[in-house]
Amino acid sequence: RGSDGRFLLPEYTLGWHCLAWTATYLQHHVGAPWRYTPEQARRTLWWYALDPATNRFLWRDGVIQRLKG
Repeated sequence: RGSDGRFLLPEYTLGWHCLAWTATYLQHHVGAPWRYTPEQARRTLWWYALDPATNRFLWRDGVIQRLKG
């Protein structure tokens, strides 16, 4: 999080295109457009974050791990 308490988002990311594509083309079973939770959207933005110097992805692999219980 930033100094103001808000979540930081990557400046360079292809994630916005991914979010827009899913909102346009994916639907829930009842026909409503797919909607990400805020956490899912942030993770998507960071997953597709780019290094502006090399235009390569920042992350090669990743793991989401949750506590059980």
